[in-house]
Amino acid sequence: MGSLPIIGIPYRAAMSGNWKSMLHHYRERVLDVPFPVTLSEDTALHLAVYSKQEQPLKDLLEIVNDMEFLVPTESLQNPLSSLPEIEFLKRKNKFGNTVLHEATIYGNYEAVVLLVERCEDLLKETNNYGETPLFTAAGFAEAEIVEFLIRSKPEQCVDVNGHLLSIHIKRTKDDLSILSNAIRGQHFETALLLLELDASLHKLKDNDGVTALQLLAQMPTAFESGFPMGICARLIHCCLPVKRHHKVKSQVLETWLKESKMLERNQRGGILKYLKVPKGIGHN
Repeated sequence: MGSLPIIGIPYRAAMSGNWKSMLHHYRERVLDVPFPVTLSEDTALHLAVYSKQEQPLKDLLEIVNDMEFLVPTESLQNPLSSLPEIEFLKRKNKFGNTVLHEATIYGNYEAVVLLVERCEDLLKETNNYGETPLFTAAGFAEAEIVEFLIRSKPEQCVDVNGHLLSIHIKRTKDDLSILSNAIRGQHFETALLLLELDASLHKLKDNDGVTALQLLAQMPTAFESGFPMGICARLIHCCLPVKRHHKVKSQVLETWLKESKMLERNQRGGILKYLKVPKGIGHN
């Protein structure tokens, strides 16, 4: 299939912050919705999350749901995937990013919540670097977005022992770990959250043989006045090879296991005990 034409009008509207004009264009020209609007093959949804708001994205999804036909993509083997909204949400740009990847990059918390509620399968979609949205969020987003992704859909993020699923742990491009990604992005609160979730992350090495602790040691800016020394000290302590005993029950895992009708109760400590799933989130 040849490349799709680029629709310039909604792009210019979005770049000027005129979201009403962008939405007006798509309401008048519904069949333009699936077409890319940038040279990076971003769709209207990718643009909508740049607003740092929920409403442009929500309005676009309403337009998509009114469509009876979506521009052909690859073969629709799964009948559920033929639903316009689901199919559109999974569209990727030139870098392989879905709209959920982009929402985490731009820190659009409201959009992240909406997208996960609409299509939780987005959590396992990977980009050209082999990054899931959770992995990408660790390097770009605030800790609250990472925390939300884990607690809202734990079955998509962790196993029954509370450890991250392998798809989220490393990206395929260079074997960089999700913990090192958080440290590289100087998101130290996220790094602590990940370590308390899965203490084994500090042992992982990238293709150059560098661990998260070694990466932290190579970042003098991490110890400058702009960052609390307490956070850096706690990170170093968490990365040291000492045994820790966790006896506090994980509320996320407990909720998940109950929903799965599993009787075994898993004992874990750390950040997960605080990650309670809010009512109405994470349940279909």
